[in-house]
Amino acid sequence: MKILAVDDDPDFLALFLHTLSELGYSDVTTALSGQDALELIETSSHHFECCILDIQMPEMNGIQLCRHIRARDGYAEVPIVMNTVMSDKSYIDDAFAAGATDYLTKPVDKTETKSRLGVVQLLVNERLRNEAGRMGSGSHITANPSYGFHDSIPMKHIDGGIDVLAMENYLNALGLFRALSVFAVGVHVTNGREIYDMEGGAVFGDVMLDVATCISDCLPFSAKMIAYKGGGDFVCLLPKRRERDNSAFGDQLLGYIAEFQRVYDELQIRLPMVSVGPATTCRATNLTTPARLIDEALALAKNHHDREVHFG
Repeated sequence: MKILAVDDDPDFLALFLHTLSELGYSDVTTALSGQDALELIETSSHHFECCILDIQMPEMNGIQLCRHIRARDGYAEVPIVMNTVMSDKSYIDDAFAAGATDYLTKPVDKTETKSRLGVVQLLVNERLRNEAGRMGSGSHITANPSYGFHDSIPMKHIDGGIDVLAMENYLNALGLFRALSVFAVGVHVTNGREIYDMEGGAVFGDVMLDVATCISDCLPFSAKMIAYKGGGDFVCLLPKRRERDNSAFGDQLLGYIAEFQRVYDELQIRLPMVSVGPATTCRATNLTTPARLIDEALALAKNHHDREVHFG
């Protein structure tokens, strides 16, 4: 895995490089500033497969750098791990909002680094397999990708969109009690399997992105996260202070989706039908593993049939 590690402290970089080498990661390029990192990205003959960024750097901090990297061609889906002493919730929120995939806290913990980068390596391997599959099938690089029913679909171009793994990492980075400051709402596309079977993976992906856009439009503020888990399942993660503002979220979402009726009729595509679950928060059963909040929100959405609406 080709790694770019960025930190303004050369002593820390030397220690971190030693740790990465012991873990079997030898293809590591380092930069001492955000600007140096961007120049390396522009001039490198090969894309970096993972970026590890310090947050607290002069001139351009790691969160700003993360945004710049995400805007570069070919880097929308590259895993970005923040590696920092900054553990306040505001920094965690800003990092994941900027596009971070995971969050490590200094000083270096070899076991934790091994675990997190192991997951990153799996993501990189999956991405390479998917790209090889598309090239092998003769698909043009600009063609709409085709997804399996349970595949994740990139949400980077959706306002508030985040990968479901990044959402899990965010909740775990918050820790035991800070996760109590957020709540989750699940959205289940009840006829998702039917749309997939009738229309195929490419159209299904477009329909799910339409649903994601509607979800985002219902939440007109920046402090939100929207992840797609596959199988027609979405999770929205919102700050507790917004819970009252979003009491009519389900009704509004149904109305936004209904606005697609005419377009979908013209394309002869089934309109997605959704079930929206009630807001849920961390409880005693998931306090030690906050990421379980995602699965609980989805379970509530699938069982919340009074929100289901049929159009047409």
